[in-house]
Amino acid sequence: MQTSNLTNTLQDMSFFRLREGHIIKPFDCEDDDLNEFLFQEAIPYRKEKLATTFIIENKERTLGYYSLLNDSLQLKEEMFSSKSQYNKFRRDLLPYPKRHLSNIPSVKIGRLAIDKTFKGKGLGRVIIDTIINHCIDLNEDQACRVITVDAYAQAVNFYHKIGFEFLTKLDEEEETRLMFLDLTSFI
Repeated sequence: MQTSNLTNTLQDMSFFRLREGHIIKPFDCEDDDLNEFLFQEAIPYRKEKLATTFIIENKERTLGYYSLLNDSLQLKEEMFSSKSQYNKFRRDLLPYPKRHLSNIPSVKIGRLAIDKTFKGKGLGRVIIDTIINHCIDLNEDQACRVITVDAYAQAVNFYHKIGFEFLTKLDEEEETRLMFLDLTSFI
């Protein structure tokens, strides 16, 4: 989809926080777990203060959603292949006086899904930009240095193209990879 078409389509969309009582419009991202979360778990997660879900919809459908929660990027030496790699990562991420920190304040993308009718049209990037702006605003009141995500294999390239990096190589064989986006370049 061309940028102008996406811009026109965005004008017909509503972005909002999911609240109890909202009737969710039809949605299918072709992943049963992500579909089930939206329809059955998003509201209970909000009630239990575990995650907040945001909806993107037009007049007919829910086009996408994402859930955010507070997180902490934990830096442990055993997550890296060597002590020198661990120390280099800490040097690159943290200024000298703060290198004693082992937990970096962050916001986690718990879920992000796009309806099958809208995949590949740029909405995922719009959602990530919205999350980045949310985190920048959040920094006015509380610290948030990075955005984290446990990315499924099929989503790794999407996040990597946007600028997310892998924390470690030790999870290469896992179902998900821990990725992060440092917000300092956006602030």
